[in-house]
Amino acid sequence: MQTLLHDLSFAFRQLRKTPGLAVLAILTLALGVGANTAIFTVIESVLLRPLPYAHSDQMIYIGGGTKAGFQTTSWLNYRDIRDQARQLSAVAGYSEDVGVIEVRDASQSVVAPRITPNLIPMLGAKPLLGWSFSEAEGLPGGPEVVLLSEGLWRKSFQADPGVVGKTVKLSGKPYTVVGVMPASFHFPEQMRPDLNDGVWLPVQPTAEMLKDRGYHFFNVVAEMRPGVNVTQAQRELDSIAAHLPRTKDDSVAVFHAASYQETLTGPVRPVLYALFGALALVLLIACANVSNLLIARCLGRQQEFAVRAALGAGRMRLVRQLLSEGMVLSVLGCGVGVALAELAMLAVRKLPSGTIVGADSIGIDWMVVLALAAIAVVCTLLSSLLPALLVARANPQAALQAASRGIGSRSVSGKLSGWLVAGEVALSTLLLVGTGLLFHTLWNLQQSRLGFDTERVTTFGAMPADAAGFSAMAVSEDTGNAKASVATVTYGPVLERMRELPGVQAAALVTSPPLSGMNVGTSFGIVGEPRTGKDRPEGRISAVSGEYARVMGTPVLRGRMIEDSDVATSPYVVAINETLAKKYFAGKDPLQKQIDLGGKDTGMIRPYTIVGVLADQVDDSVGGEIQPMILVPQAQIPTTSLFYQALLETAVSFVVQTRGEIPVASEMRSLFHEAAPGFALDDFQTMQEAVDKNTFSKRLGLYLVGSFAGLAVAMVIAGLYGVLSQLVSYRRREIGVRMALGATRQSVAVLILRQGSVLIGAGLGVGLVMAVATARLIQGFLYQVPALDVWTYVSVTVTLAAIGLIAAFLPARRAAMIQPMEALRTE
Repeated sequence: MQTLLHDLSFAFRQLRKTPGLAVLAILTLALGVGANTAIFTVIESVLLRPLPYAHSDQMIYIGGGTKAGFQTTSWLNYRDIRDQARQLSAVAGYSEDVGVIEVRDASQSVVAPRITPNLIPMLGAKPLLGWSFSEAEGLPGGPEVVLLSEGLWRKSFQADPGVVGKTVKLSGKPYTVVGVMPASFHFPEQMRPDLNDGVWLPVQPTAEMLKDRGYHFFNVVAEMRPGVNVTQAQRELDSIAAHLPRTKDDSVAVFHAASYQETLTGPVRPVLYALFGALALVLLIACANVSNLLIARCLGRQQEFAVRAALGAGRMRLVRQLLSEGMVLSVLGCGVGVALAELAMLAVRKLPSGTIVGADSIGIDWMVVLALAAIAVVCTLLSSLLPALLVARANPQAALQAASRGIGSRSVSGKLSGWLVAGEVALSTLLLVGTGLLFHTLWNLQQSRLGFDTERVTTFGAMPADAAGFSAMAVSEDTGNAKASVATVTYGPVLERMRELPGVQAAALVTSPPLSGMNVGTSFGIVGEPRTGKDRPEGRISAVSGEYARVMGTPVLRGRMIEDSDVATSPYVVAINETLAKKYFAGKDPLQKQIDLGGKDTGMIRPYTIVGVLADQVDDSVGGEIQPMILVPQAQIPTTSLFYQALLETAVSFVVQTRGEIPVASEMRSLFHEAAPGFALDDFQTMQEAVDKNTFSKRLGLYLVGSFAGLAVAMVIAGLYGVLSQLVSYRRREIGVRMALGATRQSVAVLILRQGSVLIGAGLGVGLVMAVATARLIQGFLYQVPALDVWTYVSVTVTLAAIGLIAAFLPARRAAMIQPMEALRTE
């Protein structure tokens, strides 16, 4: 221990003698270590750290399909799984929903997931105040109760400790507050950002949920028994599904089980691993650079090591000393790197909500500290081992006799430095190829057809005070006493006033605007072409008003668009998008064809006639697959149908096209306050902002990988310049002799440039081979770009070659400027 302390003390004194080298090495390692620590912290927090629930490692999501992800199923399927599964210790369920809560004479839209009473106990959560739901509160017709989030309780109820037992008005109905959930409770996790100010309601199955197995609006989560894995649970679910009755459309039940945490992190998992891989390359380049610096320093200290060896110091003693110096650099680099990682964490927490699940809880913990210690050890070995081995194999007598001869490029030290630089070039090539492909992808996304205008088009959401929600939809059989449609009573008059506002050029209603995530799907039939079961056509359905195509700037390809004159008393019509026309009417003219939207099962009894084909609009994501879409006039959705509650009675959106820059949000709030008081308005954004938000993750990935590549290139420049400068320094006398014997300055410069070109060429060759070999790993991140894009590879090759030659030019120029007499005088 005393020897180690002595070595470390000596290492500090040696580094103080060369502060420039020490600072450069520490900063180089800090950048690599800091970036790797930051991304590992994110990976550990998001992918590796268990969710904050009891037995979260045994928690699975059971979807109603064969694909992974959040796919809903029915209440009846949930009930059968709960009652029949023996491999599961608990089965619970929830449905995503929204509502409007009235607080202090104001309406506020909130997310309001409905959960089964056993969910909170299964998760091991406890209310901050009060209690969770009882079994009686989860029965049909049970008491109307609500759980508040801590954020909503503090902001809207002033953290009233007596809130339990009080009544609040939610979606036009009174609910009794039974408890307040702590800020750490965010279930379901995919609604996490909004649940900071949300509420929870008990699921109370409706008559529709209890009779229709095809009523898919329910999510199922379960906890596996100890010793049971996902494969075993899946086998049991397959057995249960095989014995369930078929649905009305003759389809069979299918269940897919997956780890709940993996279901949450599935979309971001490959991105994080790709970034971690890129940063590992940066760390390798940083270590290679530091190793080169230490090799150069060792060459300058050869006489010192030779003298110490002659005085009796063993080789292992010298190796241990160099490893100690490398350890000091690595520890200091890690210390600075942690500070950089903390700054990176601040930036991560400021990312738009939903970019990374649980970003607000990301932080450095013991597992990250252990990883950091491992990184420090790796950095020490990678950066110090080669210099240490060089010292260990050095001949002290030869070193003492070399005082007047210098060291050429053919020395082991020179070769190692060259190989390290070539390795840096190879890794940088790999990073630059990835950056180039991502840049091409982002360019394609920006140039892709959106199907709508982004200039001066604003969208916002509106939710009535008595919003019905999505969880209790049912077909009303009392068609004789159907209530008046909100489309006629409220939305129509509001639109008329909206269009009369100064600066408003056009305005329209739409329930599923592009990139909003508000999607309602449906199966349908083409009248005259009977299909059953899984062969029934499927698409998304959206209610719209007149002027929708005009506001969005979307061309009508055939026929006409929905108009305000399409009311309940006129012929029932729909417009479809181009994708639906191509998929289900290939080679046919869809105009005047009729479609059936479910008949008595959905309450859409009358068939609808197709009167127009609208050009495709971007759907869920820019560059993503466009889904078939049916556009129905808002006034032609029967109030007794399922779709009335799903499309018009819960939440709608408006799109407004303006002539110039006007305060759309304040104008719309004033209008609704007068014409439709009680509505909660939110999510004001321009369509350009919606596009930017949708492509943010891809742009962020490009910026990050691009910055990593830029850092790598900077290190390559520094490494190449350092190696060639070192070469010129050690060959100074040789160059003087060459010039004294007739070599020209130009030939000397070419000599150095040639050696630099060999290093660059070797690195480029290896890097391009590595890029080709790993091309398939990046294919999933690309859009309309082949992983082996020739132009990207050529551009990277030319760019790196040019940068490398520029880095080699200064040492070559310095070599050409050597004066023979001055170089030989030192002999």
